[in-house]
Amino acid sequence: MDSLPQELITLIASFIERGDEHAPQSSPWYREPIVSKLPPYATISQKWQLAIECRTFKSIHLTSAELLERAQTLIGLRRGFLSTLIYDVVLPAYEDHRCAKFETAEEMDANNEAFTCAIQTLFDILKTWDSRCSFRLIISDIYSPMDRKHRPAEKEKEDDWNCQLGKRYDLWEHRYEHSLIRLLKHANHLPDLPIISSLKMRHYHRHLEPRAAALLAVKSQQANVIKIALFDNQSRYPNNDQSARYDFATIVSKLCRPSLHEFELKYYLEDPSNHYFSPSSILLSSEPSVDHLSIALHTLSLSQNLTSLCLEPVVISPSIYWPSGLANPPTWPNLRRYSIEFQMTTPDGQWYFVRDPCEPVDDDEQEDSPDPDDPPSTDSDSVILSDDSLAPDTYRGRRMAVGIGDYPIRYFRTLPDDAEIANYEA
Repeated sequence: MDSLPQELITLIASFIERGDEHAPQSSPWYREPIVSKLPPYATISQKWQLAIECRTFKSIHLTSAELLERAQTLIGLRRGFLSTLIYDVVLPAYEDHRCAKFETAEEMDANNEAFTCAIQTLFDILKTWDSRCSFRLIISDIYSPMDRKHRPAEKEKEDDWNCQLGKRYDLWEHRYEHSLIRLLKHANHLPDLPIISSLKMRHYHRHLEPRAAALLAVKSQQANVIKIALFDNQSRYPNNDQSARYDFATIVSKLCRPSLHEFELKYYLEDPSNHYFSPSSILLSSEPSVDHLSIALHTLSLSQNLTSLCLEPVVISPSIYWPSGLANPPTWPNLRRYSIEFQMTTPDGQWYFVRDPCEPVDDDEQEDSPDPDDPPSTDSDSVILSDDSLAPDTYRGRRMAVGIGDYPIRYFRTLPDDAEIANYEA
Protein backbone atom coordinates (compact mmCIF):
# COMPACT_ATOMS: atom_id res chain seq x y z
CA MET A 1 0.00 0.00 0.00
CA ASP A 2 2.93 2.34 0.62
CA SER A 3 3.59 2.37 -3.12
CA LEU A 4 0.36 4.31 -3.64
CA PRO A 5 0.57 8.06 -4.28
CA GLN A 6 0.45 10.29 -1.18
CA GLU A 7 -2.80 11.86 -2.37
CA LEU A 8 -4.53 8.46 -2.51
CA ILE A 9 -3.25 7.41 0.93
CA THR A 10 -4.46 10.71 2.35
CA LEU A 11 -7.87 10.11 0.79
CA ILE A 12 -8.06 6.59 2.26
CA ALA A 13 -7.02 7.91 5.68
CA SER A 14 -9.79 10.50 5.57
CA PHE A 15 -12.38 7.71 5.83
CA ILE A 16 -10.94 6.34 9.09
CA GLU A 17 -13.12 7.19 12.07
CA ARG A 18 -11.22 9.49 14.37
CA GLY A 19 -13.20 8.51 17.47
CA ASP A 20 -13.02 11.83 19.32
CA GLU A 21 -14.76 14.13 16.85
CA HIS A 22 -18.36 13.53 17.94
CA ALA A 23 -17.88 12.17 21.44
CA PRO A 24 -20.44 13.58 23.90
CA GLN A 25 -19.23 15.91 26.64
CA SER A 26 -20.78 16.05 30.09
CA SER A 27 -20.59 19.85 30.00
CA PRO A 28 -19.49 22.51 27.51
CA TRP A 29 -17.25 23.88 30.26
CA TYR A 30 -15.57 20.61 31.17
CA ARG A 31 -13.25 18.89 28.69
CA GLU A 32 -12.96 15.18 29.38
CA PRO A 33 -9.95 13.35 27.90
CA ILE A 34 -10.96 11.30 24.86
CA VAL A 35 -8.54 8.97 23.10
CA SER A 36 -8.29 9.28 19.32
CA LYS A 37 -8.17 6.14 17.15
CA LEU A 38 -5.91 7.70 14.53
CA PRO A 39 -2.35 7.67 16.00
CA PRO A 40 -1.71 3.90 15.52
CA TYR A 41 -2.13 4.33 11.75
CA ALA A 42 0.70 6.87 11.72
CA THR A 43 3.18 4.10 12.53
CA ILE A 44 2.54 2.18 9.27
CA SER A 45 4.89 4.29 7.15
CA GLN A 46 6.03 7.83 6.49
CA LYS A 47 3.27 8.37 3.95
CA TRP A 48 0.68 7.18 6.43
CA GLN A 49 2.21 9.36 9.13
CA LEU A 50 1.79 12.39 6.87
CA ALA A 51 -1.80 11.41 6.03
CA ILE A 52 -2.74 10.94 9.68
CA GLU A 53 -0.96 14.00 11.00
CA CYS A 54 -2.70 16.31 8.54
CA ARG A 55 -5.87 15.32 10.44
CA THR A 56 -4.63 15.04 14.02
CA PHE A 57 -2.85 18.41 13.84
CA LYS A 58 -5.63 20.18 11.99
CA SER A 59 -7.24 21.27 15.27
CA ILE A 60 -5.31 21.36 18.55
CA HIS A 61 -6.80 22.02 21.99
CA LEU A 62 -4.25 22.71 24.70
CA THR A 63 -3.92 24.48 28.04
CA SER A 64 -1.32 26.93 29.28
CA ALA A 65 -0.18 24.25 31.74
CA GLU A 66 0.89 21.97 28.89
CA LEU A 67 1.87 24.61 26.33
CA LEU A 68 5.67 24.30 26.56
CA GLU A 69 5.57 20.50 26.33
CA ARG A 70 3.00 20.32 23.53
CA ALA A 71 4.71 23.10 21.55
CA GLN A 72 7.70 20.81 21.06
CA THR A 73 5.52 18.47 18.99
CA LEU A 74 4.26 21.28 16.74
CA ILE A 75 7.21 21.33 14.36
CA GLY A 76 7.84 21.14 10.64
CA LEU A 77 4.89 20.28 8.43
CA ARG A 78 2.61 19.96 11.46
CA ARG A 79 2.46 23.73 11.76
CA GLY A 80 1.22 23.91 8.19
CA PHE A 81 -1.51 21.37 8.96
CA LEU A 82 -2.85 23.49 11.81
CA SER A 83 -6.08 25.34 11.01
CA THR A 84 -7.46 25.87 14.55
CA LEU A 85 -5.61 26.36 17.82
CA ILE A 86 -7.86 26.29 20.90
CA TYR A 87 -6.17 27.63 24.01
CA ASP A 88 -7.27 27.46 27.66
CA VAL A 89 -5.59 29.60 30.30
CA VAL A 90 -5.23 27.78 33.63
CA LEU A 91 -5.08 29.99 36.72
CA PRO A 92 -3.58 28.98 40.08
CA ALA A 93 -5.54 26.46 42.13
CA TYR A 94 -6.83 27.44 45.57
CA GLU A 95 -7.34 25.39 48.71
CA ASP A 96 -10.65 23.71 49.33
CA HIS A 97 -11.65 26.00 52.21
CA ARG A 98 -11.13 29.00 49.92
CA CYS A 99 -14.18 27.88 47.93
CA ALA A 100 -16.23 29.57 50.66
CA LYS A 101 -14.19 32.82 50.54
CA PHE A 102 -14.29 35.71 48.13
CA GLU A 103 -11.09 36.28 46.19
CA THR A 104 -8.55 38.47 47.91
CA ALA A 105 -6.45 41.15 46.20
CA GLU A 106 -3.46 38.82 46.42
CA GLU A 107 -5.36 36.05 44.63
CA MET A 108 -6.49 38.46 41.94
CA ASP A 109 -2.89 39.58 41.42
CA ALA A 110 -1.76 35.96 41.12
CA ASN A 111 -4.47 35.28 38.54
CA ASN A 112 -3.47 38.33 36.51
CA GLU A 113 0.16 37.26 36.60
CA ALA A 114 -0.75 33.73 35.48
CA PHE A 115 -2.95 35.00 32.65
CA THR A 116 -0.32 37.46 31.46
CA CYS A 117 2.38 34.78 31.55
CA ALA A 118 0.15 32.32 29.63
CA ILE A 119 -0.56 34.85 26.87
CA GLN A 120 3.04 36.09 26.72
CA THR A 121 4.38 32.54 26.43
CA LEU A 122 1.92 31.64 23.68
CA PHE A 123 2.73 34.75 21.65
CA ASP A 124 6.49 34.31 22.12
CA ILE A 125 6.24 30.75 20.76
CA LEU A 126 4.03 31.67 17.81
CA LYS A 127 6.22 34.59 16.75
CA THR A 128 8.98 32.07 15.86
CA TRP A 129 6.74 30.24 13.37
CA ASP A 130 7.07 30.61 9.62
CA SER A 131 5.06 33.55 8.32
CA ARG A 132 3.45 31.22 5.76
CA CYS A 133 1.53 29.50 8.57
CA SER A 134 -2.05 30.62 9.03
CA PHE A 135 -4.65 29.44 11.53
CA ARG A 136 -7.60 30.42 13.71
CA LEU A 137 -6.86 31.14 17.38
CA ILE A 138 -9.61 30.58 19.94
CA ILE A 139 -9.04 31.66 23.55
CA SER A 140 -11.54 29.10 24.75
CA ASP A 141 -11.55 29.30 28.54
CA ILE A 142 -9.95 30.91 31.59
CA TYR A 143 -10.28 28.96 34.80
CA SER A 144 -8.77 27.66 37.99
CA PRO A 145 -8.87 23.88 38.56
CA MET A 146 -11.06 24.55 41.62
CA ASP A 147 -13.70 26.57 39.74
CA ARG A 148 -17.15 25.16 39.04
CA LYS A 149 -17.16 22.71 36.10
CA HIS A 150 -13.40 22.28 36.37
CA ARG A 151 -13.03 20.33 39.57
CA PRO A 152 -12.72 16.56 39.20
CA ALA A 153 -16.20 15.30 38.29
CA GLU A 154 -16.64 13.16 41.40
CA LYS A 155 -15.48 15.93 43.73
CA GLU A 156 -17.78 18.48 42.16
CA LYS A 157 -20.71 16.11 42.44
CA GLU A 158 -19.89 15.45 46.10
CA ASP A 159 -19.38 19.16 46.84
CA ASP A 160 -22.70 20.07 45.23
CA TRP A 161 -24.51 17.35 47.16
CA ASN A 162 -22.96 18.41 50.48
CA CYS A 163 -23.99 22.01 49.79
CA GLN A 164 -27.58 20.89 49.30
CA LEU A 165 -27.42 18.94 52.58
CA GLY A 166 -26.01 21.93 54.44
CA LYS A 167 -22.74 20.14 55.19
CA ARG A 168 -20.66 22.45 53.02
CA TYR A 169 -20.67 26.14 52.10
CA ASP A 170 -19.40 27.04 48.64
CA LEU A 171 -19.60 30.40 46.86
CA TRP A 172 -19.08 28.76 43.46
CA GLU A 173 -18.83 31.43 40.72
CA HIS A 174 -19.84 34.19 43.18
CA ARG A 175 -16.35 33.82 44.61
CA TYR A 176 -14.85 35.70 41.67
CA GLU A 177 -17.80 37.49 40.05
CA HIS A 178 -16.29 40.88 40.93
CA SER A 179 -12.81 39.95 39.69
CA LEU A 180 -11.47 40.91 36.27
CA ILE A 181 -8.70 38.93 34.62
CA ARG A 182 -6.23 41.55 33.42
CA LEU A 183 -3.17 41.72 31.21
CA LEU A 184 -0.39 43.34 33.19
CA LYS A 185 1.42 46.35 31.79
CA HIS A 186 4.44 44.47 30.45
CA ALA A 187 2.07 42.61 28.10
CA ASN A 188 1.71 45.84 26.12
CA HIS A 189 4.86 44.69 24.31
CA LEU A 190 3.35 41.47 22.99
CA PRO A 191 4.68 40.67 19.52
CA ASP A 192 2.44 41.13 16.49
CA LEU A 193 1.22 37.82 15.07
CA PRO A 194 0.41 38.04 11.35
CA ILE A 195 -0.07 34.24 11.21
CA ILE A 196 -3.43 34.47 13.04
CA SER A 197 -6.12 34.56 10.36
CA SER A 198 -9.06 34.59 12.79
CA LEU A 199 -9.35 35.39 16.49
CA LYS A 200 -12.18 34.37 18.78
CA MET A 201 -12.51 35.07 22.50
CA ARG A 202 -15.45 33.39 24.15
CA HIS A 203 -17.54 34.49 27.13
CA TYR A 204 -16.02 32.83 30.18
CA HIS A 205 -17.20 32.21 33.72
CA ARG A 206 -14.13 34.24 34.63
CA HIS A 207 -14.54 37.78 33.34
CA LEU A 208 -11.82 39.08 31.05
CA GLU A 209 -10.87 42.75 31.17
CA PRO A 210 -12.22 44.34 27.95
CA ARG A 211 -8.93 46.12 27.33
CA ALA A 212 -7.09 42.78 27.30
CA ALA A 213 -9.42 41.34 24.66
CA ALA A 214 -8.99 44.40 22.44
CA LEU A 215 -5.20 44.32 22.80
CA LEU A 216 -5.03 40.68 21.67
CA ALA A 217 -7.16 41.60 18.67
CA VAL A 218 -4.81 44.45 17.75
CA LYS A 219 -1.80 42.13 17.98
CA SER A 220 -3.50 39.74 15.54
CA GLN A 221 -2.75 42.27 12.85
CA GLN A 222 -3.73 40.20 9.81
CA ALA A 223 -6.85 38.59 11.26
CA ASN A 224 -9.74 38.71 8.79
CA VAL A 225 -12.28 37.69 11.43
CA ILE A 226 -12.43 38.90 15.03
CA LYS A 227 -15.10 37.71 17.47
CA ILE A 228 -15.09 38.96 21.06
CA ALA A 229 -17.51 38.13 23.89
CA LEU A 230 -17.28 40.17 27.10
CA PHE A 231 -19.27 40.63 30.31
CA ASP A 232 -19.78 44.21 31.47
CA ASN A 233 -22.10 43.76 34.44
CA GLN A 234 -19.46 45.33 36.68
CA SER A 235 -20.61 48.68 35.28
CA ARG A 236 -23.98 48.22 36.99
CA TYR A 237 -22.61 48.37 40.52
CA PRO A 238 -22.65 51.72 42.37
CA ASN A 239 -19.35 53.61 42.57
CA ASN A 240 -17.73 51.18 40.15
CA ASP A 241 -14.84 52.36 38.02
CA GLN A 242 -16.27 53.20 34.58
CA SER A 243 -12.88 53.35 32.85
CA ALA A 244 -13.01 49.74 31.57
CA ARG A 245 -15.43 50.65 28.77
CA TYR A 246 -13.34 53.71 27.87
CA ASP A 247 -10.07 51.74 27.84
CA PHE A 248 -11.70 49.15 25.60
CA ALA A 249 -12.92 51.85 23.22
CA THR A 250 -9.50 53.49 22.84
CA ILE A 251 -8.04 50.21 21.56
CA VAL A 252 -11.04 49.06 19.49
CA SER A 253 -10.70 52.09 17.25
CA LYS A 254 -7.27 50.77 16.21
CA LEU A 255 -8.94 47.76 14.59
CA CYS A 256 -9.98 49.90 11.62
CA ARG A 257 -7.60 48.29 9.12
CA PRO A 258 -7.72 46.78 5.60
CA SER A 259 -7.26 43.18 6.81
CA LEU A 260 -10.53 43.11 8.80
CA HIS A 261 -13.49 41.55 6.99
CA GLU A 262 -15.76 40.42 9.81
CA PHE A 263 -16.17 41.76 13.36
CA GLU A 264 -18.48 40.45 16.06
CA LEU A 265 -18.82 41.87 19.56
CA LYS A 266 -20.98 40.54 22.37
CA TYR A 267 -20.73 42.97 25.27
CA TYR A 268 -23.14 41.68 27.90
CA LEU A 269 -24.60 44.32 30.20
CA GLU A 270 -27.89 43.00 31.54
CA ASP A 271 -30.87 45.32 31.73
CA PRO A 272 -32.34 45.88 35.21
CA SER A 273 -35.25 43.54 35.95
CA ASN A 274 -36.91 46.33 37.91
CA HIS A 275 -38.10 48.78 35.28
CA TYR A 276 -38.63 51.46 37.93
CA PHE A 277 -34.89 51.43 38.56
CA SER A 278 -32.68 54.27 37.33
CA PRO A 279 -29.49 52.68 35.92
CA SER A 280 -26.10 54.22 36.55
CA SER A 281 -24.33 55.95 33.69
CA ILE A 282 -21.54 53.83 32.18
CA LEU A 283 -19.81 56.87 30.69
CA LEU A 284 -16.80 58.62 32.16
CA SER A 285 -17.78 61.11 34.85
CA SER A 286 -15.33 63.58 33.30
CA GLU A 287 -17.13 63.32 29.93
CA PRO A 288 -20.72 62.40 30.84
CA SER A 289 -22.12 63.11 27.36
CA VAL A 290 -19.48 61.32 25.26
CA ASP A 291 -19.99 57.65 24.40
CA HIS A 292 -16.45 56.67 23.47
CA LEU A 293 -17.32 53.04 22.69
CA SER A 294 -20.05 53.91 20.19
CA ILE A 295 -17.66 56.37 18.51
CA ALA A 296 -14.92 53.71 18.39
CA LEU A 297 -17.31 51.14 16.89
CA HIS A 298 -18.35 53.74 14.30
CA THR A 299 -14.68 54.19 13.36
CA LEU A 300 -14.24 50.43 13.10
CA SER A 301 -17.35 50.13 10.90
CA LEU A 302 -15.62 52.31 8.28
CA SER A 303 -12.88 49.71 7.73
CA GLN A 304 -12.16 49.57 4.04
CA ASN A 305 -12.80 45.84 3.53
CA LEU A 306 -15.25 45.16 6.35
CA THR A 307 -18.22 43.16 5.05
CA SER A 308 -19.94 42.06 8.29
CA LEU A 309 -20.43 43.88 11.60
CA CYS A 310 -22.46 42.17 14.31
CA LEU A 311 -23.01 43.75 17.76
CA GLU A 312 -25.19 41.85 20.24
CA PRO A 313 -26.12 42.63 22.91
CA VAL A 314 -24.55 46.01 23.47
CA VAL A 315 -25.40 49.35 25.10
CA ILE A 316 -25.05 52.00 22.40
CA SER A 317 -25.93 55.58 21.51
CA PRO A 318 -26.63 57.32 18.17
CA SER A 319 -22.90 58.04 17.92
CA ILE A 320 -22.44 54.55 16.55
CA TYR A 321 -23.98 55.71 13.25
CA TRP A 322 -23.03 59.36 13.04
CA PRO A 323 -20.91 60.92 15.82
CA SER A 324 -21.55 64.57 16.57
CA GLY A 325 -19.14 66.92 14.85
CA LEU A 326 -18.88 64.73 11.75
CA ALA A 327 -19.60 67.06 8.82
CA ASN A 328 -20.27 64.59 6.00
CA PRO A 329 -22.50 61.50 6.13
CA PRO A 330 -20.49 58.33 6.78
CA THR A 331 -20.04 55.72 4.05
CA TRP A 332 -19.45 52.01 4.37
CA PRO A 333 -17.69 50.93 1.15
CA ASN A 334 -18.03 47.14 1.40
CA LEU A 335 -20.31 46.51 4.37
CA ARG A 336 -22.98 43.94 3.49
CA ARG A 337 -24.26 42.99 6.93
CA TYR A 338 -24.74 45.43 9.82
CA SER A 339 -26.59 43.83 12.74
CA ILE A 340 -27.13 45.45 16.13
CA GLU A 341 -29.04 44.02 19.08
CA PHE A 342 -29.10 46.86 21.56
CA GLN A 343 -30.14 46.82 25.19
CA MET A 344 -33.10 48.66 26.72
CA THR A 345 -30.93 51.23 28.49
CA THR A 346 -28.75 54.06 27.18
CA PRO A 347 -25.09 54.59 28.08
CA ASP A 348 -25.99 57.64 30.21
CA GLY A 349 -28.49 55.69 32.33
CA GLN A 350 -31.81 56.33 30.58
CA TRP A 351 -34.34 53.89 29.08
CA TYR A 352 -35.13 53.38 25.41
CA PHE A 353 -38.56 51.99 26.32
CA VAL A 354 -41.59 53.17 28.29
CA ARG A 355 -44.75 51.62 29.70
CA ASP A 356 -47.65 50.99 27.36
CA PRO A 357 -50.33 53.44 28.60
CA CYS A 358 -53.01 50.91 27.69
CA GLU A 359 -51.60 48.37 30.12
CA PRO A 360 -53.01 48.54 33.69
CA VAL A 361 -50.70 48.97 36.68
CA ASP A 362 -51.18 46.20 39.23
CA ASP A 363 -51.29 47.14 42.90
CA ASP A 364 -48.13 45.16 43.66
CA GLU A 365 -46.24 46.91 40.84
CA GLN A 366 -46.42 50.42 42.25
CA GLU A 367 -43.00 52.07 42.29
CA ASP A 368 -42.95 52.67 46.04
CA SER A 369 -44.91 49.63 47.17
CA PRO A 370 -43.10 47.36 49.66
CA ASP A 371 -42.20 43.93 48.44
CA PRO A 372 -43.50 41.05 50.59
CA ASP A 373 -40.21 39.21 50.17
CA ASP A 374 -37.99 42.21 50.90
CA PRO A 375 -34.83 41.19 52.80
CA PRO A 376 -34.77 41.99 56.52
CA SER A 377 -32.94 45.03 57.80
CA THR A 378 -30.28 42.78 59.31
CA ASP A 379 -29.23 41.66 55.84
CA SER A 380 -25.89 43.19 54.90
CA ASP A 381 -23.88 43.51 51.72
CA SER A 382 -21.54 40.75 50.62
CA VAL A 383 -17.90 41.11 51.58
CA ILE A 384 -15.91 41.49 48.38
CA LEU A 385 -12.38 41.08 49.73
CA SER A 386 -12.15 38.55 52.53
CA ASP A 387 -9.43 37.94 55.09
CA ASP A 388 -7.53 34.70 55.67
CA SER A 389 -9.78 33.36 58.42
CA LEU A 390 -11.40 29.95 57.99
CA ALA A 391 -14.90 31.33 58.55
CA PRO A 392 -16.93 31.31 55.30
CA ASP A 393 -17.94 34.57 53.67
CA THR A 394 -21.64 35.23 53.15
CA TYR A 395 -23.08 36.06 49.77
CA ARG A 396 -26.03 38.45 50.07
CA GLY A 397 -27.58 37.91 46.66
CA ARG A 398 -30.89 39.59 47.43
CA ARG A 399 -29.36 42.81 48.71
CA MET A 400 -27.00 42.94 45.76
CA ALA A 401 -29.87 42.38 43.32
CA VAL A 402 -31.78 45.32 44.85
CA GLY A 403 -28.73 47.56 44.50
CA ILE A 404 -28.35 46.96 40.76
CA GLY A 405 -32.05 46.95 39.91
CA ASP A 406 -32.65 43.22 39.54
CA TYR A 407 -35.07 43.01 42.47
CA PRO A 408 -37.98 43.29 42.83
CA ILE A 409 -38.85 42.14 39.31
CA ARG A 410 -41.03 44.72 37.58
CA TYR A 411 -41.36 44.29 33.81
CA PHE A 412 -43.48 46.89 32.03
CA ARG A 413 -41.36 48.81 29.51
CA THR A 414 -42.60 47.48 26.18
CA LEU A 415 -42.97 50.53 23.92
CA PRO A 416 -40.07 52.50 22.37
CA ASP A 417 -39.56 55.96 23.86
CA ASP A 418 -40.15 58.29 20.90
CA ALA A 419 -37.87 60.95 22.34
CA GLU A 420 -34.92 58.58 22.70
CA ILE A 421 -35.46 56.82 19.38
CA ALA A 422 -35.75 60.16 17.59
CA ASN A 423 -32.05 60.72 18.29
CA TYR A 424 -31.31 57.88 15.87
CA GLU A 425 -33.42 59.48 13.15
CA ALA A 426 -31.92 62.92 13.31
